[in-house]
Amino acid sequence: MKSNYEKKEFAKRFLLITGIYLLIILLFIVLIWDMTGDIVHYLLIAFYVISYGLTAYVYYFSKKTVDKAYSSVERASDMMQALIKDSESDILSSSDTNLEEGTVGILYDNFSKVVNIFREGKRKEMEEKEYLMKVMSDISHQLKTPLASMTLFLDLLLSDKIKDEDEKTKILKESLNQVSRMEWMVLAMLKLARIEAGAVAFDIKKVNLNSVLAEVVGSLSYLTKTRGQMIKISCPENIKVKADGQWLVEALINIVKNASDYSYEKSDLIEINVEQNNVFTRIYIVDHGIGMAEEEMIHVFERFYRVDKTVNPNSVGIGLSLSKSIIEKMDGKLSVDSCPDKGTKFTIQLI
Repeated sequence: MKSNYEKKEFAKRFLLITGIYLLIILLFIVLIWDMTGDIVHYLLIAFYVISYGLTAYVYYFSKKTVDKAYSSVERASDMMQALIKDSESDILSSSDTNLEEGTVGILYDNFSKVVNIFREGKRKEMEEKEYLMKVMSDISHQLKTPLASMTLFLDLLLSDKIKDEDEKTKILKESLNQVSRMEWMVLAMLKLARIEAGAVAFDIKKVNLNSVLAEVVGSLSYLTKTRGQMIKISCPENIKVKADGQWLVEALINIVKNASDYSYEKSDLIEINVEQNNVFTRIYIVDHGIGMAEEEMIHVFERFYRVDKTVNPNSVGIGLSLSKSIIEKMDGKLSVDSCPDKGTKFTIQLI
């Protein structure tokens, strides 16, 4: 997009000023012409010619400088138009935009920064849209099975095809399990989506790790007692970590529950061991259950991934993914090490 308005205005004003200047010189020469001799006449004529020549010289180089400046601005305008039409085009790669100096160079540099900010914002927007689409697709896919089961159960009950009361009770209990499964999955996915979208403000401060672990064990005590399992905590007194206490409890509950799910019932021990040095604190959650192969460890933190679908059929496979997101948002790390039939060890590292 080009406009010659500023260039024309420059030419008009320059010619007006220089015209007045040359006219004043001419009038001055006319006034003193009769008072001087031939030698002075020659000098006055030479002075006027030199003034005219200097004026033409100044106009030529001034116009060239102005044209160059406005050409640079026009290129910047063309870049903006190109960016509007195609935000992915490489509009800043040409060498002429990288060799500009002075104010124009600063203009290109700032423009480059704006373009990068714009592209980064658009990239994040596209990533968020893709993530939302994937989340909705995952939820839709995972809801199909329990919804189909509940539809079948309700159809059997409404059509009165089931006469046995015990069988009806069994169907109703299974329907309740499916509702609970869907509720947990939707809530967990919403939490995970909010965390990964940066919509959760973590209240990071020093929290007492013993209190956190006590709350975790208390929340899972009924489950572990029902399964005949025992949780053993080995944590020095007064250890504090930088974390959001409530979210850390949520993350640890999911990991310990996973350890319980994949441990043997009636005899298994789940250990929570803590060590601390001057740099970080590590929490080890160790079970002695079925474990997993190396190729499974790569996927264990993915949404909806389950090592063994026969273990806890109502599980939806979101807990570990949620725990990883929580811990990483608190500048921590979560890793896993496992061996088939020998158990699994999760390691949480916090500052």
